[in-house]
Amino acid sequence: MKTLITSNTKLNKSLGYSSLLNYQEQCSNSPPSLHALAESSCSFLHLIIADVSDDDEEIAAQALKCLGFMIYHPSIVATIPGENAKMVLESLAKHIIATKMKSICNLGVWCISVQQIEASVLAAHSNSLLQAVVHALDNPIGSLSTTFEAMQAVMKLVAQLRGKMRELSHIWVPPIYRRLLSDDKRERDMSERCLLKIRSTIIPPPPFLSKNCRSVLNCCPSSYRRCEGVSSVRVASYGRWRLRGESRGE
Repeated sequence: MKTLITSNTKLNKSLGYSSLLNYQEQCSNSPPSLHALAESSCSFLHLIIADVSDDDEEIAAQALKCLGFMIYHPSIVATIPGENAKMVLESLAKHIIATKMKSICNLGVWCISVQQIEASVLAAHSNSLLQAVVHALDNPIGSLSTTFEAMQAVMKLVAQLRGKMRELSHIWVPPIYRRLLSDDKRERDMSERCLLKIRSTIIPPPPFLSKNCRSVLNCCPSSYRRCEGVSSVRVASYGRWRLRGESRGE
């Protein structure tokens, strides 16, 4: 597989990644095979990270799928040296922001949402990771799946880095709040589910978060009052979260 992945031809490289993906899937149901895969995974890591930035969408997507598997399984993550884990996070943050391809952005954020990397390593890269996740939340590509993956990533990072995420909540919460008044019901529902999952981290809100979210939410009603046919569901959803913050001193 390694010979194929290092090939200069797309056909061979793609075949190599397909083989690795199939092998990873087979190993996931067999602890002995998973252990063997863990021992060999580090030898693939540098190759995979290099191919994440490949101009060919198919190759980059395959590389990200393989990378996601590697950083999801604790037995494999445990074999990844700290410096390599940092390299993984730096690469993901960089390519989520830089790519113009929806599938690559989605898979990059998905990798963040499934990773099991040690909290101390994540904390050292929390700013760049959040910058990437907020980029995905802002959804420059216009894809609902990108928003979904970004919110999954937020919930994952909150679970792993609760204190740090609370400290930086003024960065990542406002983009979620804004979607409570989206025209798309799926986006509104998605946003509220995310906020419900992480509410113990953001309520009562830190001062910077209160200021940022008050600015966001105070602007929205005036904008919608100027429009006809505002959904009562949207206003009610907005109102619930406004009252939650205010009742706790926002």
